[in-house]
This record gives sequence, structure tokens and C-alpha cells, in this order.
Amino acid sequence: MPDHRDKVSLVADVGGTNTRVALAEGRTLLDKSVRRFRNSEFESLESLLLRFEDDVGLVCDAVAVAIAGPVHDGRGTLTNLDWTVEREALSNVTGAQTVSVLNDLQAQAHALHVIPHGHLTPVIAVEPTDTGSRRLVIGIGTGFNSALAIPNGPGPVVTPSECGHVLLPASNSEDLKLAEFLAASTGFASVEDALSGRGLENIHAWHASRCGKSETRSSADVLTAIKNGDDVANRTLETFVRIMGSVCGDLALIHLPFAGIYLVGGVARAVAPYLRDFGFVESLRSKGRLSGYMERFPVCVVEDDFAALSGLAVHLDDLRRR
Repeated sequence: MPDHRDKVSLVADVGGTNTRVALAEGRTLLDKSVRRFRNSEFESLESLLLRFEDDVGLVCDAVAVAIAGPVHDGRGTLTNLDWTVEREALSNVTGAQTVSVLNDLQAQAHALHVIPHGHLTPVIAVEPTDTGSRRLVIGIGTGFNSALAIPNGPGPVVTPSECGHVLLPASNSEDLKLAEFLAASTGFASVEDALSGRGLENIHAWHASRCGKSETRSSADVLTAIKNGDDVANRTLETFVRIMGSVCGDLALIHLPFAGIYLVGGVARAVAPYLRDFGFVESLRSKGRLSGYMERFPVCVVEDDFAALSGLAVHLDDLRRR
């Protein structure tokens, strides 16, 4: 590993389940430094970084960390994990003077210009009419969220959100019944309760209950059952994809990302092969008088599991140039 502190950055993408860490020189990740850790094996991000130091080293001049949760003034708490990340603590453990904490979808958005085209799988192949326009990243994994990248000179401005925690839209009686089922335990049915790994499990439990079954399956088991032709699992996926298309369409109307919608996250990648056949495109474009207008938005799936790390490296490189 390199030992030039003034040239090397540490980047870490902290999800609800796993954390990915790497060193970078400029905008380039150092492949041999990339590591993936299970969060359940550590009590904090700081303890995880000390393990990384044992493996690789922490010689760096700058640090950027992306977390799956809201961030304010350099401090953030993960939504689906009892960890808090702070600039000062990161500086103490790494010795870096430049420290940045972002939402994980912001990091994904910073990566859009450096992701190889081979890592992008088209879902709706529309030629963008304005490639300098806004790009929208939508993340579906342990949780749900989005971030908007707005062109601004050499690097974009990326606006964070916590849109996974808004009320789940219900456009018909079936959706209302699902929302009631999801709200039974917490009193509130959020988008994330349906569109996430946990969401697949929740929707499957709902469909099973309608068949008179009390059945709980993990998201991985649901996806395996779909491949095996299981009827309840197929209904689960149909509901999931339909709602996914509708919510993505709502976000497209809110943000008007004419340069594209980018789907990221483990669940998004897992359901990608089924999107066309299970009605994603039709659901995304079903917006009444503006249904024709919705044909302007290209959609693709980002297959790069380490895109957020690349985005963090880009973000730090942009900071250095200012």
C-alpha cells in the first residue's frame, strides 16, 4: 500500500448490513485495498477502521464516509444500525485533517460520471435529450432513499433526502390493504416498509396471510422461491415491482431527471431481471395526463457494488480542487 499521506484518501461506504472500505489516489480506488466487512462483527465504525488498519493501513490525508442515514453538520446516525458517525471521531482514528460525512446516496450520485458503461444495465433505453441535466439515484437495499445530482461546474451539487420514510402511496384498494397490513405494528406505512429487503419480506408475509398462511421468509428466500415458480413469491414480486415503478415515477416527476434515473443497491440489482416482465415500465409511466411525458426518462441499474466508494473518491478530489 502507498505511504504518501498527502496523496491518499480513505473512503468507506457504511450500509445497514455491510461496510466497504478502500484507499484511493485522486479519483482512483486502489483495488488491492478494497475490503468488505459485516457490521454485526463490530461495535462501531471506528473499531471496523482499526481492523482495516491492521489489514491495509490508514495512512491518508483525507477521509470520506457515506452512511445509510441522515447526515447533518458532519454527524449522522444510521437508520437500520445503532451506529453514529462523526467527523471528529473519524479524524481521531485516521489522523486525517479533511473529513467528510455524506449520505450513502449522495456518494452514489458523485460516482455517476466515473461508472464504466459496462456496469450500467438499461431498463428504459431512452436517449437523453439533455445530458447536462439532473440525474436521480434511487437506492433499494437494506433501506430506500434517493439523491439528486445537479450540474454545477466541474462537480455536481448532490442534494440528500430521506424519502424512504415518507408515507407509502396507495393508488388502489389493494395498496390500501397492504398499507394497513404494514401499519399494523408501527401505525405508519413508509415507502421503505415496502421497497427494501425488509419490504420484500413484508409483502410476502401479506400475500401469505391472504392465503391463510402464517409464513415468514427472508428476502433471499423469496427471490429463490420466485425462480422455483412459487405462486406467493411471484405475487410478492409483482406487487413489489409495481410499487417500485410507481414510486420511481413519482420521484421522476418531483425532480425531472432528464439525464437519467439510476437504480442502485442489492435489492435493486436482485430484482432487475424481472422489472420489464413484471410491469415496472408501465407502472413508472402511469401518471394520468403526464403518462406520455414520462417516456422522456431513461432508467438503468448500476451493477457496480463499489460505486459509492468511487463517488467518495470523486467528492474528495473535488474538495481538493476548490
